[in-house]
Amino acid sequence: MAFKTAPSTAASVARYNGDTVAANMALLPQDGLLTLITSVSHLDALAKQWQNLEHDNAITPTVFQSFAWTKSWAENYGNVSVCSEIHVFAGFVANRLVFVWPLMKTHHLGVSTLTWLTDPIGQYGDILCAKDQNAVRWMSNTLQLIKRLKGIDIIRLRHVRENCLVSAFANAHFKDANLHEQAPFLDLNTFSSEADYDARYNTQQRKRRKKIRSKLEEMGPVEFKSLVPGSVNDQAMNEAIAEKNLWLTERGRFNRVLGCPRHVSFLKSLSRHRAEDFEFITTELRAGDKPVSWEIGFNYKGTHFAYITSHVNALTDLSPGRLHMDLSQRLALAMKQQRFDLMVPNDTHKESWCSAKVDTKDYYLPVSVIGKFYGPLYLSMIRPAMRKAYYKLPQNILRFLQQLTRH
Repeated sequence: MAFKTAPSTAASVARYNGDTVAANMALLPQDGLLTLITSVSHLDALAKQWQNLEHDNAITPTVFQSFAWTKSWAENYGNVSVCSEIHVFAGFVANRLVFVWPLMKTHHLGVSTLTWLTDPIGQYGDILCAKDQNAVRWMSNTLQLIKRLKGIDIIRLRHVRENCLVSAFANAHFKDANLHEQAPFLDLNTFSSEADYDARYNTQQRKRRKKIRSKLEEMGPVEFKSLVPGSVNDQAMNEAIAEKNLWLTERGRFNRVLGCPRHVSFLKSLSRHRAEDFEFITTELRAGDKPVSWEIGFNYKGTHFAYITSHVNALTDLSPGRLHMDLSQRLALAMKQQRFDLMVPNDTHKESWCSAKVDTKDYYLPVSVIGKFYGPLYLSMIRPAMRKAYYKLPQNILRFLQQLTRH
């Protein structure tokens, strides 16, 4: 696709940390202003305009680009030392926010990386850009700005969906990090009623769910309910994440999001956030007086994002999560959601719950000499190979390696 550009003599102003610097921003609109935001307080000041941009975005954003998500992350991570610095690039035309590239600067093993703000907690990354704006212009100028900043070695963009705003630009200007995944989802628009949804199951699947329910009923009456934000919901999330980590530990695996001690606090903050088109959803399946499984998710602009699924680890053989997923999808349908997003990775157990998949890729762009070595060697070669080996190792080897790292 070809884009018209502004005259080469056009100039705008870029603001870095409050200091005004003249810059030749040839592609920006005449009244354009590109700003780098590095503090939580300045991020808060954009609240109303950010939310307006969500409604005016060129495509429907995911919950991970919403201000509700970003604000809750900032409350729990932005004011503490977690080796990251907010780097949000915001574009204005006549004082109207029209563009946001939400990034943060992280430091690891001597490498300074610009990555998605809220990564790895946020599952999909993208920009926000108003419908009447040229997204490529804003992204091109942002790259110019980044290359002029000091102390940045590489830009790394994880989980870029092929249908998002930044995808084509990243494919043209960034390097492929050789981590290709798929994000499975269920299109709920194909079901006009719960009866239509039920018809998607074959006889074997129906028998499987009936058997799970019968086994659970031996423990007491089975009840599925959505929890109201507050102390009860907080406790349910504590249990859900504790059981998920136990499940991972027994298999010799570790998830850095679920293992983060601030993650639960983040979710509790998010559950209390009130915003249009955003609703925090925690569902719990109980057998008798005890919970057996949970799902923590979000309804946002017609999509239910199934963020965390968990079950009591001791009941794994009963497969309560299979029944829970069925009930969660039925609830999303009843709540008029159009899509049920199971998110990356495309694990085998998600196959029966999805109707289609969106391809995702990881990208990087070196900015310094260090980045030119780190990107090709680590991000494109070593990391994909290590990840592939990690998922192929048997559980007994993983558990042995886990024990070694503890001593």
